[in-house]
Amino acid sequence: MLSWIEAIFTIVIAFIVIIVIRNRGDIIQYFRIWKSLRKFPSPPSHWLMGHLLQLGKPDEACIQMLEKRCPSYDTCFVHWFSIFPVLCCNNSDAAKDIIKASSPKGSWFYKLATPWLGHGLIAENGPRWARNRRLLTSAFHYDILKNYVRIYNDCIDTIITKWKARDDKGESFDTYEDLKLLTLDVILQTAFSIKLDCQTIGKNHPYITASRQLTRLLLERVHFLPYSFDCIYRWSPSGKKFLKLCHYVNQFSDEIISRRKETLMNNNINQQSSQNRRGKHMDFVDILLQTRDEDGYGLNVQEIRDEVNTFMFAGHDTTSSALAWTLYCLAKYPQHQDKVREEADGILCDKDNIDYDDLQKLNYTHMCIKEAMRIYTPVPTIERKLNQDLTVNGMLVPASTTVFLQLHTLCRRSEVWPNPYQYDPQRFTAENIQNRDPYHYIPFSAGQRNCIGKNFATDELKIVVAKLVHHLQLEIDPKMQPTRYYAMVNQPDKGIWLKIKRLK
Repeated sequence: MLSWIEAIFTIVIAFIVIIVIRNRGDIIQYFRIWKSLRKFPSPPSHWLMGHLLQLGKPDEACIQMLEKRCPSYDTCFVHWFSIFPVLCCNNSDAAKDIIKASSPKGSWFYKLATPWLGHGLIAENGPRWARNRRLLTSAFHYDILKNYVRIYNDCIDTIITKWKARDDKGESFDTYEDLKLLTLDVILQTAFSIKLDCQTIGKNHPYITASRQLTRLLLERVHFLPYSFDCIYRWSPSGKKFLKLCHYVNQFSDEIISRRKETLMNNNINQQSSQNRRGKHMDFVDILLQTRDEDGYGLNVQEIRDEVNTFMFAGHDTTSSALAWTLYCLAKYPQHQDKVREEADGILCDKDNIDYDDLQKLNYTHMCIKEAMRIYTPVPTIERKLNQDLTVNGMLVPASTTVFLQLHTLCRRSEVWPNPYQYDPQRFTAENIQNRDPYHYIPFSAGQRNCIGKNFATDELKIVVAKLVHHLQLEIDPKMQPTRYYAMVNQPDKGIWLKIKRLK
């Protein structure tokens, strides 16, 4: 008869054997990746924790450490997340090969974000991604986007009125908070036909607070090994807070969908189409609810919610980051601000709003936005998971390897961008772009997995920047220098503090 120690030992061994048998394919794959990636260069690391202790909190100090580290590796290097290797790519040729290899999104980080973002375009792969991407492409056709210009103008007028009132105080203030409210206001009105007056209800909106906390909780989970297990994380204080915030975000999205669905049900479809032809824009949720594939099937309830959550996050967080850093650069370099103002004044000399046809005239404004996004890349890193073996720098990278494309270092390689930390919009003249590999600058990613809302965001950025500079003079506050925090998005950790002077 077995003793209790022998019995427990037998059960443990049996449990391990079962796990190994059921997951033998994953285990074999892991050791294949481990063996191959050990051949790549890697910074000194802890034998168990890898580089987790070095990466830690992704604040300004950590970012500066990465900016010094990455250029010392010409093509790729490996970061170890405990015993799990990740190939980090900071070379455009290697990035091109990885992106063109039809590499799907990685499953690791996005799996952790599933309670929040679900299986929207940002995280989904395979036939389901291809189908949904095809269905949603019509939501970003120029015939749809040009109807949003009026809303951009209206939302910007609100922030201009708020900021003109600041001129009387003569003090700097955090513009980032207001810009987040602006971009949320734009998303709600353009994509969901909902007007909540986010910019006038107070300093912040619960959705923005939830979004910021969710991104930081996700990063905290990535860097604390025990939290990688759902059974541990869901019972931890951070896990409980994360799930509570996800519940709020899902409720917020469900309310948006419910409102729009009710509106559509109360209107005759033919009448609605007639209204669209008379100028009523077809919004994002309209398309989600009505689109059909070649077999006549639409998106189910969960798919609609996932796409709403994804677009809500991506549509306001990345855009507000790009806006904040662009305004900071223009305030810091007034000679470029003056050129943007001259361009905007030429358009707004005899009218109050920027029209869709005016967008192509905002060339210098667009150059300034691009240069700000080069130095302060809105999404610093994107994850991919190889679906086939790939040779990088003469070394094999096996299928299923997780790859981090370091967009923030791709945009700062000195052999491509002389004086890479100098703000110089002239880098984006037609002549300078002509002979430059487009993969040296991919803030919206590239290939078939590029950002579906690129044109939406670009139109919004150009109109907001031009109108703000037309009406206001922006100045930096030397006492309040911004610092970065890489929480999925390049956020100004303590805001962007500017002084405002009224012009118009």
